[in-house]
Amino acid sequence: MPLFGYRCRSCDAQSELLVRADDKVCCPACGSAKMERQMSRVAPVVSSKPEPACAGCSMGNDGCCDARQQTCCMS
Repeated sequence: MPLFGYRCRSCDAQSELLVRADDKVCCPACGSAKMERQMSRVAPVVSSKPEPACAGCSMGNDGCCDARQQTCCMS
């Protein structure tokens, strides 16, 4: 299911919801059905080369965090 951004016309709350394109949605904040789908931002592709795994996360360091970073980007 795709992720869509919505703004409630009743309470002005912004939310992102996993819904099918034809599903009816209600505001998680107030319950109103007066939801307006927002325009999504598009991330342009600048290169056809695959992105390298970062060296300081569990994905790029055999499951271990880099001791210098003190944090892990997967946690």
